[in-house]
Amino acid sequence: MKKYLKLALAAILVVAIIMIMVFIKNGNIVGFDDSIYKIVTTKTNNFLDEMFKVFTFFGSTVFIVGVCLIILMFMKNKKKAGIIAGAVIISTIINNIIKFAFQRERPVVRRLVEENTSSFPSGHTMAAVTLYGILIFFVMKSNFKKVTKIILSVILGLLPVCVAVSRIYVGAHFASDVIGAAMVSSALLLIETVIIEKYYDKI
Repeated sequence: MKKYLKLALAAILVVAIIMIMVFIKNGNIVGFDDSIYKIVTTKTNNFLDEMFKVFTFFGSTVFIVGVCLIILMFMKNKKKAGIIAGAVIISTIINNIIKFAFQRERPVVRRLVEENTSSFPSGHTMAAVTLYGILIFFVMKSNFKKVTKIILSVILGLLPVCVAVSRIYVGAHFASDVIGAAMVSSALLLIETVIIEKYYDKI
């Protein structure tokens, strides 16, 4: 039953992603994007600028690849380590395909970082949701104490949220870019965890 609920939710997310794409193409989401940007940047100062730059780093290619390499080198269960790295690779490939096909221009706002790729969907957000999401999955499957599982899951769950908000604050993405990215990665994670759970006893 759990498997079918995950797949159903993944299907709902895919439909929602398509709807966001249509809204973006038709220009029907401009007001929403502008409103969220104004909310996120209600207050701006040097401290917040630096803080959000740190948050955005947690979703950067350098950081995500670095974490994956550490996991691959030091995690005892190499199959699990490979699954984690593989999930990030799949997410990155999907992100690049959508970016290439969609070709959305970056927001014309106060820019704290410079990016050269297409805006939709946010690569930082997709990578963060994927990496920290799959880590939550394995934490919950681990033999850690319940309290430890909860603490680790909350911390890991907050990281992609911080990354997503930071991408809006630093002017790299529209709100719809990060929401769409989170949906794409979440759909992928749901499908991937269904497959992983099927063979979990063998890894």
